[in-house]
Amino acid sequence: MKKVLFASTAFAALAVGGAAFAQGITLYGSARLGLYYNDDADNKLQTTSRTRFGVTMTGETDSGITFGADMRADQVVDGSIDAADNGRAGSAFVSGAFGTLTFGDTNGADEQWVGDLYGDFSLTGLNDWDETIFISNGGSLDDDNFVANPDARPTVRYDFDIAGFGLSLSSDHSLNDVGVGAGYAGSFGGFDLSIGAGYYNFKGFEVNSFGGYRLDPATNEVVEVTNSFTGNDGDQWSAMVGFGAGDFDMNVIYSSVDFDGPDAWETLGVGAQYSFDALSVGAYYTTFISGDGGADEWDGDDAYEFSAMYDLGGGASVKGGIQDNFSDTVVADFGIDMAF
Repeated sequence: MKKVLFASTAFAALAVGGAAFAQGITLYGSARLGLYYNDDADNKLQTTSRTRFGVTMTGETDSGITFGADMRADQVVDGSIDAADNGRAGSAFVSGAFGTLTFGDTNGADEQWVGDLYGDFSLTGLNDWDETIFISNGGSLDDDNFVANPDARPTVRYDFDIAGFGLSLSSDHSLNDVGVGAGYAGSFGGFDLSIGAGYYNFKGFEVNSFGGYRLDPATNEVVEVTNSFTGNDGDQWSAMVGFGAGDFDMNVIYSSVDFDGPDAWETLGVGAQYSFDALSVGAYYTTFISGDGGADEWDGDDAYEFSAMYDLGGGASVKGGIQDNFSDTVVADFGIDMAF
């Protein structure tokens, strides 16, 4: 990672009122290259690559309040050219003794404390089935290309923590949704324990994916969205328990979503990972305990993955994984991941 520091006098001329001075700008980037396998696709073995670039900006007022923002270059043109102006891309925060207030493309309060499963070291994420389905972040039901609730962004979230305990509150850009998250993290006799719980009340949930289409993870082809939810309002409950000992970590995550109509689902997952020297290995298992209404196609489905990463040093690593997903499709990847 490159950190570029600019003289504060250069920013003083740009600062509103001249009360705050920029402390620095951090440039960062990532890239990957490798192979992707899908046993249900016409072309089973394909190449895969991606490059990203971003900037983190931080500063501090005369009274000690810190502030900052983060933006990836791909977010600037993601969805629409004014995504950054409208807060759907990038995020900004202010922080002090009062806590931290974050606006933009950031977690809801429930996701902030529950999170995702451990155990994914794959190159591409393999459709990200380790990720918990949070309505507060759009409710991605197949992969990041499926945005079920576009109105969830931008998010506004308040965080406060003390002595290992934390509380978060959040809402969507219309201030109609309400999210609450809380948790605790601490160490006891060499063991690490973390617990988190979240609640999200949502209004106006809509199945939408760039005009009613999404990328089918089983075939890598664009298909029309067929899922239909008759209710638009509802609640989500989620909880996480995590455990760590030395270089071993594992967690269990439960989530329940209930609409005001017949649509509902429950998921349960467990993930684990272990690191020794430069090698890290991981695995996870996740299942739809139940699926009703528009989610009945997932009822009883499950997915599991095994993956590994070897750190080459200097920000480069070799990654690979193999997964059997909810579509009973075997996918795998292998390649080099780079961080700058």
